[in-house]
Amino acid sequence: MKTLSFIGSDKNAGKTTVLNFVFRKLSEDPGRAVPVCLTSIGINGEEVDTYEGHPKPSIRLYKGSYFVTACEHLKELTGRYEICFSFNDFNKLYILGKCLSDFQVVLEGPNNRQELLRLKKVVGTLLPDSRLLIDGSIDRQFLAHPDISDGFYFALLISDRKEQLQKAHDLLFSLTLPVCPENHRLFLTTTGIEDRKSILYDRENKILYHGSEMPSLDDNLKDACMKCKDSKTSLYLNGAFSKSLFSFFAPFKKLTIILDNFTLYQNISVGENLGPRFSPEIFLLHPVRVNTIFLREDAGETAFPGLPQDIPIINLFRENPHEIRI
Repeated sequence: MKTLSFIGSDKNAGKTTVLNFVFRKLSEDPGRAVPVCLTSIGINGEEVDTYEGHPKPSIRLYKGSYFVTACEHLKELTGRYEICFSFNDFNKLYILGKCLSDFQVVLEGPNNRQELLRLKKVVGTLLPDSRLLIDGSIDRQFLAHPDISDGFYFALLISDRKEQLQKAHDLLFSLTLPVCPENHRLFLTTTGIEDRKSILYDRENKILYHGSEMPSLDDNLKDACMKCKDSKTSLYLNGAFSKSLFSFFAPFKKLTIILDNFTLYQNISVGENLGPRFSPEIFLLHPVRVNTIFLREDAGETAFPGLPQDIPIINLFRENPHEIRI
C-alpha cells in the first residue's frame, strides 16, 4: 500500500480541492485498477468551516472507492456503502467502508501517530495494493515521517499580506533543506529517538544532553548548548524549530542542527530577517517527499521567487493540467 498525504500552508490554501483533484485523477485513470481509500487527520469534509463559518469544498467519494471515517458521519448513508472492517479499539468507532454509489461524506480519522499507524496496518492488510490518501494539515508533524507517508501534495497559499508571504517563504525553504550526512543518520537511528525531543552530542557521538520537553520550552537544553557553544556539536530536534529557537541558536558557529522532518521548521518572522546571520548548518533526518506543490494565488499575478526547481508546481486554480505526477 502506498500512502499519500495532503498538507496546506494555511486555512483556505486549497488542500481539500487538491485532495479532490488527485482522488479524481486516480479514480479516472483506466490504466490503474488500484483501490483508493480516503481518510483524514481529525475531521474534514464539512460543508461549513467550524471556526470561520465559511463554505468549504465537500469531499465526494466514487462508487468502488474505500474510506475510513467515524461511524457517526454515516448515519444518513445507510445502504450506500458496505462495511469492510470496524476499528473497535480506538476512542471512537471508525469504519473502513466500500462505496456502493457516489456520495459526499465527512472524513474523520485518528489524529495521533500511533493510532494512524494502527489504522494503516489494517488498511494495508485488507487492501495491500491500494493508495491511501490522508487529508492532513501543517500542524500534524508526524505526517512527514516515512513510516506514515510515501509522499505529499502541498497546497501553498500566496497572498499580498507581508506575514503570509514570509510564512510561504519559510515553508518553501524547509522543502529545500538537505538530508543530514550518513554518519549522523546512522548514529541517530541507532540511538533510539522515538521519545526524545532533543539530543545534543559531540563529534565523538557522546550524548551531552537529551530531553523529552518541547525544545522551545526546554531551558535545560539551552543551558547545555551554552556550555559547549565553542565546541563542535550537533543537535537533533523533534519539536518545532520556532522563531525563538532560531534567534537563540543564530550565533552558534560550531553547531549543526538536524531536524527530524521538514514540518518542524517554523521560522515565521515578519520583522528583521535573521537568515543571513544564522550560523549553524541545518539538515533533515528524514528527506522531504513532496510530489507536487499546488499554488493558490490570493492576490492574482503575484511575483513569488524561490519556488523549488526540482518539485512539480501546478496552479490548480488557474491551470487545467491534463495530467499530474501521482
